[in-house]
Amino acid sequence: MPAYRLDSVAPSLTARIGAATPGGARRFAFAAARLACGVAGVHDRTALDVARGGLSAGPGMDELVRLWELERRLDAACDQGLDPDAAYPDAATLRLHDECAEAKAVASVIAALKPDAHDAARESAYEAWAAGCEPAALDALAAHLGAADADASS
Repeated sequence: MPAYRLDSVAPSLTARIGAATPGGARRFAFAAARLACGVAGVHDRTALDVARGGLSAGPGMDELVRLWELERRLDAACDQGLDPDAAYPDAATLRLHDECAEAKAVASVIAALKPDAHDAARESAYEAWAAGCEPAALDALAAHLGAADADASS
């Protein structure tokens, strides 16, 4: 069993995140959340503002509550669109329903706020993948941010 859910989809990405500095991992988490919002077509202002602002904007409790409520509403709408007799749907099935993809993108934003930067990056990337982001796009994003870490330490 993989140590992280992301291992099952993109083990090299998990390794890249583990090797990143906490700052690089955090930047990647919010970049993955922004990518997920774009891919899933999220238009909610709070989700987009938090994904863009990251921790520098310091989302307040009101924004967090709005994010959790939005994710809950989208999850409920997603559940209504799925076959109630089917087992838990896989990511490919979830991506077929706009509300499901949006719920996963909002989950990516929420995951980026986790206290541990590396956990935030892994969870945000997994949720972004579930929202419809390709592992190669996430890996390229991580490679780019890894280069930013190298430049900052020079």
